[in-house]
Amino acid sequence: MHGATLTGEHRTTDLSSLARGGSWNLLGSAGGALLSMALVVVVARGMGAAEGGALFEVIALYNIAVVMATLGADTGLVRLTASARGGESGRTLGQALLVALVPVGLVGTGLGIAGYLAAGTIGHHLGGEAHAGAVTDMVEGLAPFVPIGAMGLALLGATRGYGTMLPTVFAERLGRPALQLAVVAGALAGGAAAVTVAVGWAVGVVLSAEVAAWTLSRLWSRRRAAIGTDERFDRSPPTLEIARSFWAFTLPRAFAAMFRVGVLWLDVLLVGILISSEAAGIYTVATRLLQVGFLAVEAIGQAVEPMFSRLIAHGTTARVQALYQVSTGWLIALTWPLFLTLWVFAPTLLGWFGPEYVGAADVVAILALSALVGSGCGPVDILLVMAGKSMWSFRNAAVSFGLNVVLNLALIPVWGLEGAALAWAVSRVVGNVLPLLQIRRLLGIHPVGRGWIAAAAASVVGVGAVAVATRWAVGTSTDVLIAHALFAGVAYVALVWRWRTQLDLTAFTAAVGKRRTGRARVAA
Repeated sequence: MHGATLTGEHRTTDLSSLARGGSWNLLGSAGGALLSMALVVVVARGMGAAEGGALFEVIALYNIAVVMATLGADTGLVRLTASARGGESGRTLGQALLVALVPVGLVGTGLGIAGYLAAGTIGHHLGGEAHAGAVTDMVEGLAPFVPIGAMGLALLGATRGYGTMLPTVFAERLGRPALQLAVVAGALAGGAAAVTVAVGWAVGVVLSAEVAAWTLSRLWSRRRAAIGTDERFDRSPPTLEIARSFWAFTLPRAFAAMFRVGVLWLDVLLVGILISSEAAGIYTVATRLLQVGFLAVEAIGQAVEPMFSRLIAHGTTARVQALYQVSTGWLIALTWPLFLTLWVFAPTLLGWFGPEYVGAADVVAILALSALVGSGCGPVDILLVMAGKSMWSFRNAAVSFGLNVVLNLALIPVWGLEGAALAWAVSRVVGNVLPLLQIRRLLGIHPVGRGWIAAAAASVVGVGAVAVATRWAVGTSTDVLIAHALFAGVAYVALVWRWRTQLDLTAFTAAVGKRRTGRARVAA
């Protein structure tokens, strides 16, 4: 399988589909990441490292609870809704929501009540003596929003099952962080208490859930109208049978998602417990700098997911490898310039949040280098799941999470924030390398192709080398960073354009052409 490429009609079809599916995701992810980063800046400057750290700890706990309550139903509804749409039964769509949302609502409500009742204990452990009261109030304030957040994520999964990414992009990735930024900034400007800021942050969660519910109701109504009111709408498997099939597929993904969100947020909680809320605030700001790159990985992954599934089902392994290599090359081209810049200019970027954050430069450098490995492996876990190995993915996530917990407990007391960063870096590298080796053994494919090599070379030469030389020669001030961004940007774009064929960037042109052709036909 070495060196497999997409050729002829298959090449154009596959890459155009990937380009179309990834474009909206990338735009939404980029906008959402910028809004989220702006929110971090507002909180860091408006509340300070200590109080802001307490808020970030509570948000971390909230996110873990929401993912636990979602039970992987968002992924299960993507699959079940899509399959129900392809069949004759319309009632199956309603059954799918019933078997998914009832458990999600019950578990979410239970976790919310448990969080509210345990708020005092949580406040004592996370906030210490200085911030125990504030953390307690914030936990009590966010507890009622746990079932809302979980239901919203599940409903958005169902809308993606209808073949549309727009609700996810505009409600979850753009609308939610935009409203959170506006409400939190207004609350801080008015001198509001921490609990008010936390509840204001949760308003964005409600918006996302409402948009998801409204959009799904319209999509379901249209589907029912299209099927008609005859017996086909009522012909479907028994609800118990659907529930058994749904949760057999979903639960392994649910636990895997819990482990992954644990890796993403647990270190913030442990830093707060083992060091201080102020340290948790500084650490959160440092880790959020990499958010843009992580969201790009997610965007490409969601776009390529159904394509992997279809190609593997048809046994076209050569096309799977070629698509895997191209998507990984695009990921490297999108993320490595950012990660390399963060690695070199971390002190300057952290200084924008306040002088107390500059000390976390080594944290950013460690995480940025580990992120290069993650992007270099591409959407490998998604490929593993689409190959029918969801239990392998679950075990990989469990290993990564367990390693993260052990290393955090061992390294934070010794090395502080740098220890937490090392724990996260090692666990994420292991979480990417394990499925990479498994995919190699299972399908005989790998991510390294001509696009991988071209993107890596352009990033290292056009951005990384320039950044290192600039820092060595003139330092890392803001003016130097701006000059580097301009000069390295020109060099990088020139290299990408030079190697556009190796990167298969012509697929975007083909995607735009197809879109214009479709519009012209509609107009005609």
